[in-house]
Amino acid sequence: MKFSRLQKEQLRGVAEPIWKNIIDAARRRDYAGFSRGFSSELLSKLSEEHFFQSVEDFPLLTTIESSFEFIDSIHRENAITILWRLGSSQFEGEFLGLLTLQTGDAGMEITALSVN
Repeated sequence: MKFSRLQKEQLRGVAEPIWKNIIDAARRRDYAGFSRGFSSELLSKLSEEHFFQSVEDFPLLTTIESSFEFIDSIHRENAITILWRLGSSQFEGEFLGLLTLQTGDAGMEITALSVN
């Protein structure tokens, strides 16, 4: 998939269900669901053990509200980074979610993910 050819709303349509799955799986502390679609490189960086340690050290991961707002996308030829506005059921204020999707050998893969 050439991300550079897709319009923002098309990209949003691709990324939104992926992001929703990540949030829902994080809230359930479900590593298998959370890591679904990760590239092999991201899987090696974010192992199951690291995921559970991150949940303990960074409780925002499990308190992200299931509603989120698309902010914008940053385009490259074979990758796209989507920015989301997030809220938390435990912490006040707004947070930034980042999801990078890239075309890989197995099709579309998640290559980066963060919540700040």
